[in-house]
Amino acid sequence: MLKNFKHFLTLNETILCMKLFFSLSGILFLWIPCCEVNAQYIIPPGLADLTDTRGNIHWGPLTIRPLFTLSESFDDNIFDTPTNEESDLITIYSPGLNLFLPIKGLKSELNVSYLANFLEYRENPEQDHIDQYIEGSFKTIFPLGLGITLNNRFEDTEIPQTFDYIFGELIQRTRRKSNYFTTTVTLPDYFANFDSEVYYSNSDNQYEEFKDSSYNEQEIGTRLTYKLFTKLSILTEFNLGETTYDTGVLSDSIFYESLVGIQFKGTAKTTGTFKVGYRIRDYEDKEFDQFSGVILSLEAETRLNALTSILILLRRSQEEVLFTQHGNFYELNSIYLTFRRKLTKKLEGSISNYYQVLDFPAFDSEPSTEFFTWGLNTSLSYMIQKWLFTELSYWYEDRNSSSDNSEELGRKKNVITFTIGATF
Repeated sequence: MLKNFKHFLTLNETILCMKLFFSLSGILFLWIPCCEVNAQYIIPPGLADLTDTRGNIHWGPLTIRPLFTLSESFDDNIFDTPTNEESDLITIYSPGLNLFLPIKGLKSELNVSYLANFLEYRENPEQDHIDQYIEGSFKTIFPLGLGITLNNRFEDTEIPQTFDYIFGELIQRTRRKSNYFTTTVTLPDYFANFDSEVYYSNSDNQYEEFKDSSYNEQEIGTRLTYKLFTKLSILTEFNLGETTYDTGVLSDSIFYESLVGIQFKGTAKTTGTFKVGYRIRDYEDKEFDQFSGVILSLEAETRLNALTSILILLRRSQEEVLFTQHGNFYELNSIYLTFRRKLTKKLEGSISNYYQVLDFPAFDSEPSTEFFTWGLNTSLSYMIQKWLFTELSYWYEDRNSSSDNSEELGRKKNVITFTIGATF
């Protein structure tokens, strides 16, 4: 019997190869820039990607898009440990459904998606669990260009049993229920070359075993973009957020960040966004170090030709820490490189390489600690039919630590996954 809940997957019919690989190491993988991975290497995908391609099943104006995938994954270190590694074969069943309804009279659209992952472990059946995801969104455009987007995502998942430092996310296994709401208001174009928007998000996370770490985070921000030239725009952002924990074990905090950047289209084949700014996080508990520092990000894609593309993601940020004795935050520096190539009409391959350094500041009598991680992902996807696909992927990661703590020693990990799926 399956016991708990855990990650799902989402597929993009036209970009299936990359998306499958990065999404699930066990059931399917989906390309999401800068995602998190857990000890079983299953990345929570965005259900919204189910709406990237409309289905072929219609009931009046309603479009119905069912999805099902079956994956077999071999993981040589399922508990993500530095020693006494334990391997296992993991079977993952993933049913999903997307409903899309356009409301033409109101220039609006409604999307509702559901996805579940059923994970079964051959040698460790006590690790069996289910992850469920539900997401809904509503978009509308009013006269004069005023646009409103509402999105709400609910997750009932089980996150890894051991600490994980992949893609800047630090998590430990426990049941977690999360509700993430966002709204974005795009303001009318009152002035030539100016675009502006205001956004708000509310994230609520409840942990089953680590109740002291349950928290709510709210953020409000604004973005202003000015088109300097046809291929170059400048932008500025200001964000204000608050993190509140259910108990006083961890300190509540407020953060402020201001960024400037550019959006560019260097050639007909190169596009990207670069942002740099400064963040300050002020903790109520004075025993927690206050954080202030430079943050930046670069996302760029170059299409060498109609069949080949290269993606680059560079990131420097400050992240909150949960469940550790290292303090209250760490600094993350990372770079991701992805090469994609359409080999034939139905066959597509990809290879990705990532590097990241997590720097934990000194805390109490503990010295500062760094974790260096590098990983390699490669995948090959084949569209048997328009509705039927397969995916073969391999994931390798090597992590090292500057700490003398035996629980924080480096470790290596290999994951091989074969997926077959259908979507209509």
